[in-house]
Amino acid sequence: MEPPIQGIVLNTTKFGESSIVLHSYTLEFGLRSFVVKGVRSTRRNKNVSMGMFQPLTQLDIIASTPKRNGLSVLKSAKISTPYTTISTDINKSCICLFLAEVLRSVLREEEQNHALYSFLSNALAWIETHSYVANGHIFMLIQLTKYLGFYPDISAIENPYFDLQNGQFCTQLNNNKCEAGDEILLFKTFLGTKFDTLETILATAKQRRSLLELLMRYYELHLQSFRKPKSLEILYEVFNT
Repeated sequence: MEPPIQGIVLNTTKFGESSIVLHSYTLEFGLRSFVVKGVRSTRRNKNVSMGMFQPLTQLDIIASTPKRNGLSVLKSAKISTPYTTISTDINKSCICLFLAEVLRSVLREEEQNHALYSFLSNALAWIETHSYVANGHIFMLIQLTKYLGFYPDISAIENPYFDLQNGQFCTQLNNNKCEAGDEILLFKTFLGTKFDTLETILATAKQRRSLLELLMRYYELHLQSFRKPKSLEILYEVFNT
């Protein structure tokens, strides 16, 4: 019996008439895709169901070894970390939809990264166990840059401007990618906090939206592969309070 692969669902795509391809981020192999046969068929697959493949669900996966240049076939899967609140809370499910879309856009490594996987797993545990999550996705986007290689240089965080191009704080407008204002002040607050103090950050929906737009530009400047998530507008609507 092959040992299970620990994976976090990113998304699925249709494959043939009754199957899907599951795209996931795994502990053991980084990005990994699996064919899930017959899961969309009227004849129920007793080993899996479509409900198991919601964005950022954590799974234990048993799959075949991929053939050369081919895809693994998922034999069976089980939810390793059941969600109670994420699956029923619209705020939390929208955050997961958004983050899954971001991850699908930015992750490219087909190799293991235990630190990144641990961060994602801990972030999901935080979302699941906390009632106020309006700041969660912003914090996670900022922290994710550590693993993608462009975390802001905070050695001069007291400076009023943030240079998006170079990822550092500065005393003057070095180029047309420099920003200042309320969103930079809020950005600094997030850079100086941790998961356990996120709930103390007070921000309006307008302020969070401005900071998110800044982070989207930051990602676009540093990652050619990045595309602004379609689910961003849904997120704005849900947290418009």
